Amino acid sequence: MSEKATCEGCTAMCCKGLESHIPPPRTKHDKESLVWQLHFHNTRFFIRSKRWYRLSMGDCRYLDENNRCTIYARRPDICREHNPPSCEYHGEIFDIMFETPEKLNRYFQRQERKKAQAKPGKNPAKGNA
Repeated sequence: MSEKATCEGCTAMCCKGLESHIPPPRTKHDKESLVWQLHFHNTRFFIRSKRWYRLSMGDCRYLDENNRCTIYARRPDICREHNPPSCEYHGEIFDIMFETPEKLNRYFQRQERKKAQAKPGKNPAKGNA
């Protein structure tokens, strides 16, 4: 399928959020920082293939009212290299999305429980009684 056909009818989701790879949160401070950032409406985090990303929501300044690029002929290389078959228009681009501080805190709590159960000498089936 051609890029034009692939993008036809799309709402330009690839132009409505800026994703950046970030290091995975390891310390309590790292985790608190991510949770704090989710207090801001335009920030999200997601995990894809075990890698962490920050997603800053907002439209590209060069989108017109029909979701078309007004600088298409001179768009940046990163836009040119965007792979339409892997576009979010065709499905989810993440394994887990964190949109609220509460959801991210629950994720961290689950991870801590899993880590505690995996420690030597722990037997989750017996409840560690």
